[in-house]
Amino acid sequence: MNYQLGIIGGVGSEASAYLYEKILRATKAPTDQDHLNMVILNHAEIADRTSYILDHTNDNPLPYFMEDLHLLNQIGVKLILIPCNTSHFFYDEFQKVSHAPIYHLIDHTTERLKKEGIKRVGILATDGTIKSQLYQKSCESQQLEWVIPNQENQQHVMSLIYDDIKAGKPIHKDKLISIIKEMEEQQVERMILACTELSILKEREQLDERFVDPLEIAIDYTLEMFHKQKR
Repeated sequence: MNYQLGIIGGVGSEASAYLYEKILRATKAPTDQDHLNMVILNHAEIADRTSYILDHTNDNPLPYFMEDLHLLNQIGVKLILIPCNTSHFFYDEFQKVSHAPIYHLIDHTTERLKKEGIKRVGILATDGTIKSQLYQKSCESQQLEWVIPNQENQQHVMSLIYDDIKAGKPIHKDKLISIIKEMEEQQVERMILACTELSILKEREQLDERFVDPLEIAIDYTLEMFHKQKR
């Protein structure tokens, strides 16, 4: 079996299902056979990435990811997607053991924004992603100015991710409104939804083009790599 794409999912599970559905909807496929051959490992037991980054005494998610990467090596996929921005804290370790290239959610996103002529962005991410400065460093490598939420609104971002979306509950729109207001005051041109749960938020709330979804950029890259037409 020629599996093209491998997805390490479960981080979280709804975000992984969202990515799969988005790939299917984006692919121009008159027949079943025109879709990508892919493997999705919904490894829901992977330890929380933010918890570990903030406190290394917590369960380390890296061994869980390594187990999945070894399995995808055996299957022989040609590209790996991990629908979790925070997991890219371990990216260099991942790539050391992976036979296939691993798509870099963060770097591809900032590269796209640079090509589009964007100068100033807001970063909406987990505490772990913010602390590790994954997006900040990537933005700086592309000469992008970056802004992160103040303490109160960062708490709102985390609450949207963990209390609302991951918990399967409706979002509290007042939190989103507060975040947007601050970003507008900071005069950002785009707001990066730097957590895959926030990608789900974009679709549910029909957020406008100011909100950049790294998963959408990943899908464009994947379809192009495997010579699939976009719908």
